[in-house]
Amino acid sequence: MTPHSADTRNLRALPLLFITVTMWAIGPLFVKYFTSYYNVWAQNAFRYGCAAVALLAVMAVRGRLRYRLRRDQWGRLALVTVANLLMQVSFAATYYFLYPAVASLVTRVNIVFITVLSFLIFHDERDVIRSPRFLAGAALALAGVVIVILGRDPELLSRLNVSERAFWIGVGLAVAQALFGATYSLTIKHAVRNVPPLVSFTHVSWMTALGLWALLLLMGGAQDLWIQPPAGLALMALSALMSIVIAHSCYYAALREIKVVVTASIMQLTPVLICILSALVYGDVLTPLQVAGGGAVVIGAWLAALAQARNT
Repeated sequence: MTPHSADTRNLRALPLLFITVTMWAIGPLFVKYFTSYYNVWAQNAFRYGCAAVALLAVMAVRGRLRYRLRRDQWGRLALVTVANLLMQVSFAATYYFLYPAVASLVTRVNIVFITVLSFLIFHDERDVIRSPRFLAGAALALAGVVIVILGRDPELLSRLNVSERAFWIGVGLAVAQALFGATYSLTIKHAVRNVPPLVSFTHVSWMTALGLWALLLLMGGAQDLWIQPPAGLALMALSALMSIVIAHSCYYAALREIKVVVTASIMQLTPVLICILSALVYGDVLTPLQVAGGGAVVIGAWLAALAQARNT
């Protein structure tokens, strides 16, 4: 590949990555907004159901529905679905207790879980997590998360109607989301290595949607979907298309055009944008100590992601 063609591909891919970052940053703000109208089960089931239908439509248009999976591949995707289901539940539930800025930074502790799980389960990942850059990044990210938690402003939390109890429940859910997210990212990476990403993600999505609808019927809250104004359903459908369908489509398209190192670096802008948007929309302003901790989180995650990307 000539330098000119590489530059051209980068120019095509960079806008796709920035679209992904923007969509993933807007998603938590939508989820927080919907907490005032729907319970966690109704919101999760409807949003993910919309995304699954859209992804199946995309697969049909692209002719991917004819792609056949083996029985063992279906079994692996079922295990991935369990991790994704737990991640989605804890993801949405977090915003019933926390605002997006702190939650997005706390979930960056997933790099620690990725370190531990990779070392225990995946032998081919051990060279990466032994690298000084990865270990330094994971340690810095963990320290940053602790600073973000300890540096909270009780007065600001009170103005935002976040009690001390709710804060710690939210932190616990964010950590759970990080754990299940790390499990999901590692299992989907290793489960079906030779299956196109769109096929894997679509099948996991519709199976996850079925699980979320089953939880809705079991736990209750379906009435929220028809007693609230119809505009809420339209907004939830739009948020699903933006943060799940469009974001993932752009992300996978960018991966085909640009180096993984560049992708991993740019994606670290997501929590930064979430913090900015949450401050503008909800008044969810970080304290100076939390800003310092957030910086450590982002830099640490960037170092760890860079180590992983270079190995890839």
